[in-house]
Amino acid sequence: MNSREIFGAEIQYFRLDPRYWESILERFKATGLRCVTTYVQWGTHAIAGPDKKNPAGRFDFTGKTNPRLNLHRFLELVEKHGLNLNFRCGPFCCNEMPYGGQPHWLIMGDPNMMVWDWQNRTTQGYWIGRKEGSQPSYLHPDYLALVRHWFAATDAIALPHLKSNGGCITMLNLDNEISYIVKDSFLDSDYNPVNVRPGGYWEQFLHARKSKLRPAPRAVPDEIGADLPEYVDWLEFKTWCMSEYIRRLRAMHEENGIRDVTFMTNFNPHRPEGVPTRMPEFEAAVGPKGIVGYDFYRGVFMSYSGYHSMARVLKLMNASLRYTWSAEFMSGTWKLNLGDTRVSDDHMRFMARCALAHGCKAIAWFMFHDRDCWGDTPVSSHGHVRPSLEVLRETQDLLFNKIKNWDALVPQTDVAIIYDLASHQHTGIGDPAPCADNDLHIGKPKIAGIEAGKASAEYEGLFRLVEQCGVQPGVVDTVAAPQRLQDYRLAFLPGSPVLSPATIKACQVFVKRGGILVVSGPSPVKLGIQCDYLAQEKPEEEHLESIAYVAKLIRRFVPKPHVHIRPETEVCWLDWKESGGSHEYRQPRNLGSAILHRANGEVILFVLNHYPTAARFVVVFPHDDFQELVNLTTGETIPVRRRQAIVDVDRKSADIFRLKTT
Repeated sequence: MNSREIFGAEIQYFRLDPRYWESILERFKATGLRCVTTYVQWGTHAIAGPDKKNPAGRFDFTGKTNPRLNLHRFLELVEKHGLNLNFRCGPFCCNEMPYGGQPHWLIMGDPNMMVWDWQNRTTQGYWIGRKEGSQPSYLHPDYLALVRHWFAATDAIALPHLKSNGGCITMLNLDNEISYIVKDSFLDSDYNPVNVRPGGYWEQFLHARKSKLRPAPRAVPDEIGADLPEYVDWLEFKTWCMSEYIRRLRAMHEENGIRDVTFMTNFNPHRPEGVPTRMPEFEAAVGPKGIVGYDFYRGVFMSYSGYHSMARVLKLMNASLRYTWSAEFMSGTWKLNLGDTRVSDDHMRFMARCALAHGCKAIAWFMFHDRDCWGDTPVSSHGHVRPSLEVLRETQDLLFNKIKNWDALVPQTDVAIIYDLASHQHTGIGDPAPCADNDLHIGKPKIAGIEAGKASAEYEGLFRLVEQCGVQPGVVDTVAAPQRLQDYRLAFLPGSPVLSPATIKACQVFVKRGGILVVSGPSPVKLGIQCDYLAQEKPEEEHLESIAYVAKLIRRFVPKPHVHIRPETEVCWLDWKESGGSHEYRQPRNLGSAILHRANGEVILFVLNHYPTAARFVVVFPHDDFQELVNLTTGETIPVRRRQAIVDVDRKSADIFRLKTT
């Protein structure tokens, strides 16, 4: 992939006065961004409901009924300025729209076509603005027939505008955030008869797996034993349904002649990661030239827990996918009347650099301009420039002018953390809301007396423990790419009462070849060094004894990490406390991060400061190869003496350096 051609931002022509389209595109181009992303919404372009001649409704794409709907004109302007375009035609868009951009008549339509929950009730759809409606069942033939008609209309417009035909369209979105509109928990979906009736997709799925035919489970028990496969099958059936839906959407576009594009889809935040929205399965569904992105949204200033959530997901993407990028990356916030919820350029810069540090190769900023229900973006709805616009320009300049071969650079990691699908599936069975990414479910069902969620909590916490020891963890997905475990000397496996056979095999091979495996928590088989849970605490409350234990293992088995970081002294600051008066806060944990990137002789170092105050860090390199650090933003040089450099970083910010060799 050529990341420079993918970097972009969302411009929504239908939410802008057409008189500002060109000036906003000019602002966009001046930043160095190349790829405009835009939704093309079914419900927005529909000017009348369905009839016999127009089963998906009648549409306006020329602006006849409303000049904002002149999609043809907008595409011509994108082409005039030599830009690329990601054509995001749904059928679902979300986008803070009533009904998620789908037609009112569709989501209020036949309940027999909708997603059903375990009680055979239709689930609630995306109802921002109006609490009504449902979500069509992905594989229902009536729904797919309507989608086919919608795509016939959009693809007729897209085809002459493909880049291969001299136009601008280089990417096409195969629906948005596929997750039954976040109703993808164990009991929420999808019990529609098309799936669970005799001979339906559920039985077909079981038959293909040579599993015993049985009804879909309709309850989560307090405890699971030998019947675990029955519950795992239902989770994996959800993954299959969503992946099959992506395949069918792609096939529809291809039948309409849309072939010379990069098909893509995107994930919204989920805990536990990959259940049921499994990254490699979605990547297979978008096709051999397709890509899968992740949507990153955080508060108005990224917390330490928010940072680790993003870093952890990116590391899993690095381990599981061909290409790592963010299909939507928070730029602005979900309201126009901001009050005290401003999104500063500092925050946008820090969040972006944290993502880039951990292998995010391209960003599609969401949004580029203000619009309904969204504000504090880089430009106003009239094209006025805000300070955060400089962050976009600066990022482009940094990656594609100051850094050589950005796409080739690889973040270096020192310690493996094993992603085991089965242990996260245990969590997923009981999780009532996987999309509530601020909440991790710990509770029923138990397996061997161990609550669901304990292994996922351990998985998440281990990343923080390792990083607080001053080195970088990497992920090994032992189902998708088990061979990558052999790249490490030391690995941590979050303890779980159930493990995938692929994980057990990969760990056994790893240990047999001399690798050091630490299993923190229970395990159904003896695999390596066994200890109790190490990482069940909340961010910034990790046990110091656990950090010391992990640090001891790292010193022993990874004596020369790619780079090591520690604060020069314990970081403390004076601030107000909620009960009144001031208080001295002390943070004995290491909240600095150093990530080294290498490729073809280029060495780039990201240094991140997560403290709420400026801090000095000691950065240590394993060899005497480096002479100085050159700050790629300021040009400042920092000497490296005896393999060490002192880096002074402002609060909640990131500095990026090129390392000069001796």
